[in-house]
Amino acid sequence: MPMFRLLVVCIVAVLSLPTLAFAQASAETGGAAARPMVSLDQALAGVRWQGRVPSPASIGDKTPVVMVYATWCPKCNTWTPELFAQLAEAIKDKPIILFAVNADETVRGVDYALQRNLVGPNIFHGDDPSIVARMGFQSELFNYSIFKEGQQLDRKQAGSYYKQDDGSKEFVLSRQIKTGLDGKFSLLTDETSDTLKHVLWPIELGSKLDERSLLAMRKMMDDTLAEEFNSAISSFLDRQVQKIADSREGTVPQQIHGYELAELIATDFKSTPQGRACRGLLDKLDENESFQNELTAKKLYDQAMQKGSTPVALRRMMARASSRFPETHFGKEAQKVIDAVQ
Repeated sequence: MPMFRLLVVCIVAVLSLPTLAFAQASAETGGAAARPMVSLDQALAGVRWQGRVPSPASIGDKTPVVMVYATWCPKCNTWTPELFAQLAEAIKDKPIILFAVNADETVRGVDYALQRNLVGPNIFHGDDPSIVARMGFQSELFNYSIFKEGQQLDRKQAGSYYKQDDGSKEFVLSRQIKTGLDGKFSLLTDETSDTLKHVLWPIELGSKLDERSLLAMRKMMDDTLAEEFNSAISSFLDRQVQKIADSREGTVPQQIHGYELAELIATDFKSTPQGRACRGLLDKLDENESFQNELTAKKLYDQAMQKGSTPVALRRMMARASSRFPETHFGKEAQKVIDAVQ
């Protein structure tokens, strides 16, 4: 009897879960999961964009999502307005970037998504029929992938949905955006006003941020907005300085990343307290022979990784770092590469 009761409880629990269905039958990814995953750079390499888009490098800690769709399926066209409305609402004010790529073979279909109001500061549109094969999809009909640290994590159907008690649909991608994806903003916070969000979104997506650009933006603000803007920038710079300070207790790569960030702040915000603090740190590290050796070893290591196109060339170039700086982190990493390619 106890086993029977356990079975009943399990059945009830399963039946109570949301029902996952598919809005279209032809978008199965099937065996595509066995194909190698790609980087975000590779996935977006051939896309013809409408307007400016953020580069993968400028996305920062925000989560990229690439959705591929087509316009030729009559059945899909009946539910895409609902899907796009859910996506536009789900992604609003989230540290997530949606790249919506039309994969029609014969037409440029960006207007298809725009007319269905798939719009927002963090939604970007383009065309590329070849993206289907690059991303490992077996169909151009509404598939998507999440990327983390620049690498494709999965392949899923954007047309799949949960049936709700009231008969409506909650699309899996919109639910995942709302509840299952992480990411961090550089400037935006929950307290940022809608007006200031409009100003800061381009910066979040890679627009130049330095004292000159800040001055130009302030000229177009009233006093209230300028005060909020100044506070947001000051808080951002404080967080950068804290990140730099924390890096000094981290690994050598983390310390070097902090040094590079300090160079950026010291150059672009040199008249601010944060910029002057970064300049002081840089002056100390420039006199630190051990740290300078680490910087040079990393430079040689990076050059070898970029230009060592053959095993012989890679070993030769890595030997420059490993022989000159054998006790540094990147000197040791260079020796590992040499050992691995022999």
